[in-house]
Amino acid sequence: MKRRKETSFMFCPSCGAGDQAANAYCKRCGDWLPEFKRRSSAFGGETPQQNVFTGLFMSALSAVVALFSAIALYATYLGTDQAKWSIYLSAAFCLCIAGWQASSFVVGLKLRRRLNRARAGVEAESQLKQATDSPALPPADMSNFVRAQSVTENTTDLLQPLDRPRGNGSQSSRG
Repeated sequence: MKRRKETSFMFCPSCGAGDQAANAYCKRCGDWLPEFKRRSSAFGGETPQQNVFTGLFMSALSAVVALFSAIALYATYLGTDQAKWSIYLSAAFCLCIAGWQASSFVVGLKLRRRLNRARAGVEAESQLKQATDSPALPPADMSNFVRAQSVTENTTDLLQPLDRPRGNGSQSSRG
Protein backbone atom coordinates (compact mmCIF):
# COMPACT_ATOMS: atom_id res chain seq x y z
CA MET A 1 0.00 0.00 0.00
CA LYS A 2 1.47 3.34 -1.07
CA ARG A 3 1.30 6.39 1.12
CA ARG A 4 0.27 9.62 -0.49
CA LYS A 5 2.38 12.59 0.30
CA GLU A 6 0.35 15.18 2.12
CA THR A 7 0.66 18.63 0.65
CA SER A 8 -0.17 21.73 2.59
CA PHE A 9 -1.19 24.70 0.52
CA MET A 10 0.06 28.08 1.59
CA PHE A 11 0.75 31.64 0.52
CA CYS A 12 4.18 32.77 -0.62
CA PRO A 13 5.72 35.05 2.05
CA SER A 14 7.60 37.00 -0.65
CA CYS A 15 4.93 37.82 -3.23
CA GLY A 16 1.68 36.69 -1.56
CA ALA A 17 0.65 34.26 -4.30
CA GLY A 18 -1.81 31.68 -3.04
CA ASP A 19 -2.28 27.97 -3.68
CA GLN A 20 1.41 27.18 -3.17
CA ALA A 21 2.80 23.83 -2.06
CA ALA A 22 5.27 23.61 0.79
CA ASN A 23 8.84 22.47 0.06
CA ALA A 24 8.56 23.75 -3.52
CA TYR A 25 9.27 26.88 -5.50
CA CYS A 26 6.70 29.68 -5.69
CA LYS A 27 4.81 29.55 -8.97
CA ARG A 28 4.92 33.32 -9.29
CA CYS A 29 8.24 34.65 -7.91
CA GLY A 30 10.38 31.49 -7.76
CA ASP A 31 11.37 31.71 -4.07
CA TRP A 32 11.74 28.51 -2.07
CA LEU A 33 8.79 27.82 0.21
CA PRO A 34 9.84 25.67 3.19
CA GLU A 35 7.28 23.91 5.28
CA PHE A 36 7.19 26.00 8.43
CA LYS A 37 5.59 23.27 10.54
CA ARG A 38 8.58 20.94 10.21
CA ARG A 39 11.62 23.18 10.30
CA SER A 40 14.73 21.16 10.78
CA SER A 41 18.31 22.19 11.11
CA ALA A 42 19.52 19.79 8.45
CA PHE A 43 23.13 19.81 7.39
CA GLY A 44 23.48 21.85 4.25
CA GLY A 45 20.55 24.18 4.66
CA GLU A 46 16.83 24.50 4.23
CA THR A 47 16.65 25.27 0.51
CA PRO A 48 17.98 23.36 -2.51
CA GLN A 49 20.28 26.30 -3.27
CA GLN A 50 21.82 26.06 0.19
CA ASN A 51 22.24 22.30 -0.20
CA VAL A 52 23.94 22.75 -3.56
CA PHE A 53 26.27 25.38 -2.11
CA THR A 54 27.20 23.09 0.78
CA GLY A 55 27.87 20.24 -1.65
CA LEU A 56 30.04 22.50 -3.80
CA PHE A 57 32.02 23.67 -0.80
CA MET A 58 32.57 20.16 0.57
CA SER A 59 33.55 18.78 -2.85
CA ALA A 60 36.06 21.56 -3.45
CA LEU A 61 37.51 21.25 0.05
CA SER A 62 37.88 17.47 -0.06
CA ALA A 63 39.35 17.58 -3.60
CA VAL A 64 42.01 20.07 -2.50
CA VAL A 65 42.82 18.15 0.70
CA ALA A 66 43.05 14.79 -1.13
CA LEU A 67 45.28 16.28 -3.83
CA PHE A 68 47.51 17.91 -1.22
CA SER A 69 47.73 14.60 0.69
CA ALA A 70 48.76 12.70 -2.46
CA ILE A 71 51.37 15.30 -3.35
CA ALA A 72 52.72 15.30 0.23
CA LEU A 73 52.99 11.49 0.26
CA TYR A 74 54.76 11.36 -3.10
CA ALA A 75 57.07 14.27 -2.25
CA THR A 76 58.03 12.75 1.11
CA TYR A 77 58.59 9.13 0.13
CA LEU A 78 59.22 9.01 -3.62
CA GLY A 79 62.63 7.50 -4.32
CA THR A 80 63.56 6.86 -0.67
CA ASP A 81 64.32 3.55 1.02
CA GLN A 82 61.61 4.20 3.63
CA ALA A 83 58.80 4.02 1.08
CA LYS A 84 56.62 0.95 1.17
CA TRP A 85 53.98 -0.14 -1.27
CA SER A 86 51.24 1.00 1.14
CA ILE A 87 52.43 4.62 0.92
CA TYR A 88 52.17 4.61 -2.88
CA LEU A 89 48.78 2.90 -2.70
CA SER A 90 47.52 5.51 -0.22
CA ALA A 91 48.75 8.31 -2.48
CA ALA A 92 47.00 6.69 -5.46
CA PHE A 93 43.75 6.48 -3.46
CA CYS A 94 44.10 10.16 -2.53
CA LEU A 95 44.46 11.01 -6.23
CA CYS A 96 41.32 8.99 -7.01
CA ILE A 97 39.41 10.79 -4.26
CA ALA A 98 40.63 14.16 -5.56
CA GLY A 99 39.45 13.29 -9.08
CA TRP A 100 36.06 12.09 -7.87
CA GLN A 101 35.51 15.20 -5.76
CA ALA A 102 36.58 17.47 -8.64
CA SER A 103 34.01 15.81 -10.92
CA SER A 104 31.41 16.12 -8.16
CA PHE A 105 32.25 19.82 -7.93
CA VAL A 106 31.68 20.26 -11.69
CA VAL A 107 28.33 18.47 -11.48
CA GLY A 108 27.34 20.71 -8.57
CA LEU A 109 28.23 23.81 -10.59
CA LYS A 110 26.03 22.59 -13.45
CA LEU A 111 23.17 21.92 -11.03
CA ARG A 112 23.56 25.37 -9.48
CA ARG A 113 23.52 27.00 -12.93
CA ARG A 114 20.40 25.01 -13.86
CA LEU A 115 18.61 26.00 -10.65
CA ASN A 116 19.46 29.65 -11.25
CA ARG A 117 18.21 29.47 -14.86
CA ALA A 118 14.99 27.76 -13.76
CA ARG A 119 14.41 30.37 -11.09
CA ALA A 120 15.07 33.20 -13.55
CA GLY A 121 12.59 31.57 -15.95
CA VAL A 122 9.93 31.35 -13.24
CA GLU A 123 10.51 35.00 -12.33
CA ALA A 124 10.28 36.10 -15.97
CA GLU A 125 7.12 34.05 -16.48
CA SER A 126 5.65 35.54 -13.32
CA GLN A 127 6.40 39.08 -14.47
CA LEU A 128 4.88 38.35 -17.88
CA LYS A 129 1.78 36.86 -16.26
CA GLN A 130 1.41 39.89 -13.98
CA ALA A 131 1.74 42.19 -17.00
CA THR A 132 -0.96 40.31 -18.92
CA ASP A 133 -3.28 40.00 -15.92
CA SER A 134 -3.58 43.76 -15.49
CA PRO A 135 -4.43 45.55 -18.73
CA ALA A 136 -2.36 48.59 -19.66
CA LEU A 137 -5.46 50.69 -20.45
CA PRO A 138 -8.97 50.45 -19.01
CA PRO A 139 -11.76 49.47 -21.41
CA ALA A 140 -13.05 52.32 -23.57
CA ASP A 141 -16.11 54.25 -22.39
CA MET A 142 -18.38 54.69 -25.40
CA SER A 143 -21.47 55.88 -23.49
CA ASN A 144 -21.22 59.55 -24.55
CA PHE A 145 -21.08 58.76 -28.29
CA VAL A 146 -24.11 58.55 -30.55
CA ARG A 147 -25.08 55.02 -31.39
CA ALA A 148 -24.23 54.84 -35.07
CA GLN A 149 -25.26 51.99 -37.28
CA SER A 150 -22.70 49.94 -39.02
CA VAL A 151 -21.63 51.00 -42.50
CA THR A 152 -22.70 47.68 -43.93
CA GLU A 153 -26.03 47.51 -42.13
CA ASN A 154 -29.07 47.39 -44.43
CA THR A 155 -26.98 47.76 -47.59
CA THR A 156 -28.60 44.77 -49.26
CA ASP A 157 -31.86 46.74 -49.44
CA LEU A 158 -30.25 49.04 -52.02
CA LEU A 159 -29.41 46.25 -54.41
CA GLN A 160 -31.62 45.92 -57.48
CA PRO A 161 -32.31 42.63 -59.18
CA LEU A 162 -30.34 41.95 -62.34
CA ASP A 163 -32.11 41.28 -65.63
CA ARG A 164 -31.19 37.79 -66.71
CA PRO A 165 -32.00 36.37 -70.09
CA ARG A 166 -34.65 33.75 -69.80
CA GLY A 167 -34.10 30.47 -71.45
CA ASN A 168 -35.89 27.18 -71.60
CA GLY A 169 -34.12 26.05 -68.49
CA SER A 170 -31.38 24.13 -70.26
CA GLN A 171 -27.96 25.38 -71.01
CA SER A 172 -26.93 25.75 -74.61
CA SER A 173 -23.82 24.00 -75.67
CA ARG A 174 -21.42 25.28 -78.23
CA GLY A 175 -20.45 22.96 -80.91
